[in-house]
Amino acid sequence: MHLKLKFVTSDVWDSDPGVDLADITLELGEIDYGRQLDQRFEQAPVQLTRRFLKGLPALEPPPSNAHKRHQCPGPAGATPGDDDRPLSPLSRPFPQPKASQHVHTFPRMAPRLQPPDDDEDANRTPKHKFFRNYSFDFLKQKQLKAKIASAVEKKHIFSIVGHYPALRKALKTRHWLEKQTFRSALLRELSHHALLQKASNGNEYEEALVSKYLKPYLPYFIWQHRNMRDCKQDRFYAPYRSRIHYERPYDFAVKENLIRLINASHWHQEEGFAELDYPRTYLLDTEDIITKFQEDYQLTIVSSFLHHMAKHLEHAFDDEGTLPTDVLTTAMKYLRYYLGCAQHEDIDHEEFCEPLLTPENRHEMEQLLAGEAQFCSIPGYEVLSLVAQVKKLVHEAAKVFPDMKIDGIRNMWILKPGNRCRGLGIMLFNDDRKLLEHVDSNPDVKYVAQKYIERPLLIHCTKFDIRQYFLITYTNNVLKVWMYRNCYLRFSSRQFNLDDFSESIHLTNYSIQKNYAKEVREGADALPASNMWSLKRFQEHLQSLDKGFYWERKIYPDMKKNILAIVCASLDGMKMERNMFELYGADFMVTENFRTMLIEINTSPDLSSSTDVTSVICPAVLEDLVKVVIDNTKDKRAGTGQFELIHSLEIPRVAPYGYGLTVDGRSMQSKHRSKSPLSPINTSTGPTVVSTATSTPKRSTAAAGTTVATTIATGGIISTGANGGNAKHSRYAASSSESSSRGSKTSLTSVILDRPRTTLK
Repeated sequence: MHLKLKFVTSDVWDSDPGVDLADITLELGEIDYGRQLDQRFEQAPVQLTRRFLKGLPALEPPPSNAHKRHQCPGPAGATPGDDDRPLSPLSRPFPQPKASQHVHTFPRMAPRLQPPDDDEDANRTPKHKFFRNYSFDFLKQKQLKAKIASAVEKKHIFSIVGHYPALRKALKTRHWLEKQTFRSALLRELSHHALLQKASNGNEYEEALVSKYLKPYLPYFIWQHRNMRDCKQDRFYAPYRSRIHYERPYDFAVKENLIRLINASHWHQEEGFAELDYPRTYLLDTEDIITKFQEDYQLTIVSSFLHHMAKHLEHAFDDEGTLPTDVLTTAMKYLRYYLGCAQHEDIDHEEFCEPLLTPENRHEMEQLLAGEAQFCSIPGYEVLSLVAQVKKLVHEAAKVFPDMKIDGIRNMWILKPGNRCRGLGIMLFNDDRKLLEHVDSNPDVKYVAQKYIERPLLIHCTKFDIRQYFLITYTNNVLKVWMYRNCYLRFSSRQFNLDDFSESIHLTNYSIQKNYAKEVREGADALPASNMWSLKRFQEHLQSLDKGFYWERKIYPDMKKNILAIVCASLDGMKMERNMFELYGADFMVTENFRTMLIEINTSPDLSSSTDVTSVICPAVLEDLVKVVIDNTKDKRAGTGQFELIHSLEIPRVAPYGYGLTVDGRSMQSKHRSKSPLSPINTSTGPTVVSTATSTPKRSTAAAGTTVATTIATGGIISTGANGGNAKHSRYAASSSESSSRGSKTSLTSVILDRPRTTLK
């Protein structure tokens, strides 16, 4: 815009009083409404006009004689002298535009986002501000509200805590809308109109706007962390919630609770259906458990020694040997003792005492296992006799202690903190004394001691474990356990070696192995850099070993049995709430003889696409989870993806017994000794009939038409008499040879316990 001002100052007026006031005019030059228009003037023309008028110099009134001589021409039809007041700047007329010039009015524009400091509207409160020159898209708002109304009617509102893009995508594909639990920066900074202007095709602005609209509505699918509290109102409208609540001793996702369930799992095991295979584990929190751990540690030394001697005893004798065979006899005696305890033979023998294993015996066994010492030479027939006895004992003990075949000869134990995950704080020990010293030095931590699997199945001389997902749902009073058919393997970064206790060799957690990804290792060409294998690649490896059928016939069915055994053991402490579900990640290890052993179970497993393997399986798990929880619940014919139903149990919702009732009473003990609640006990030897109605008339009355039951005690035999089927049992009185000897000191408990159960009411 170009403005041209032409005016006369007071100095010019004084120097030349003959200046005509008509020359004091405001000329509006050519106005260019193109791109070079001033942005500030375009956004707020009213403020600029006000500033411009304020910037004009004030005019002093001319002398009276000059004012009469120099008058401005008035409007048409007006005579000079009608109004002697000077013209104000606002009443000065603008010149008429040219005929060829097109005059535009100021268009409506959007309000500026950052008003200048000297603007009068900057000091206004948000309540008084208004949007100037704003184009509102009513059609977009109408379409968005219709979309939200449809989702509210169908109850298609979900809320997810955390970064789960695959889960959000699966729900949005089914036309569900997200209600953001934590307000994003867009919700805090931008207004409703600003979000609507930038919203398009499900971008972040549209999601923030939808979340604003859904603020008064409750979500019907909630995915949250385990440590988050549930809202009290959730129990009334029962959304699909990714959390199953347990009573504390039954939560198998906690290491110490898992051990308790393992110890009680034999009550819930069923052959061929729910069988648990788990390494020996102890929660070192009490002295009794620590004692049991020490006994197991010594038993493992003996069983491993004899299992090794059964194969190499013939070559353990030498002329230069220094050790006598007493240590072999002591080990056999020790194993026979625990074999008898396992078969409950110690109950029948009162003098069945435990033999002691001295530190010298342990040291000699360790020398023989390491090949540092040998037995002295003995006659050949004695060698053959010892070999036969050892093999027979080991064969019998292997039926009772099947872990002898995988225990190895190092007697290594793994120590885990009970309140940590992702491999933090895990240590390896092959000495029980050092292990217990470490436990005593950290009294605030509950430790779990687990027998280390020294003979695992190795792939390219590297240790691995299997991460298997399973799902538990409870809808329509039916509890279901789902097993995911796909899984993946996690490898260590270095080759297996029992002489080195490094975590890169023995721990397969990805959170630990990713720290060793850049290290050069043996067999790097055979294993991927991500330390993971898919199930398909593992099956190809089994086929190369001529054991391709082991997955379908051995490993996968054993994983099912382990999971069902734990789930069935936890049902007593599971709080049944409608539409609850939870996804778990179970870790398994396969031994060299293809035993599939459960290591631990994790809740809220890692579902991030951290590697090329997890980027395929983790999004598929979340997509299939939605199929099971939402699609299959509404339509039984809907698919469930890779999830396989392995167990279904109907558990109807029953109100708890005596819910909401209170007990208010007083003690039954009489204030006076003479008023006993029972009739006097007869101490005579002959048969006596005692009537309750006559002995305690104030406490027992009989109505007309009924017969009071009497008790006849003869020689310790108690019988009741009745007339018809309407007879009532009264208070009992009994006497016997034992009660007569005690006389009046017979207590109420002893009298009741001496009666047959059929007479008790």
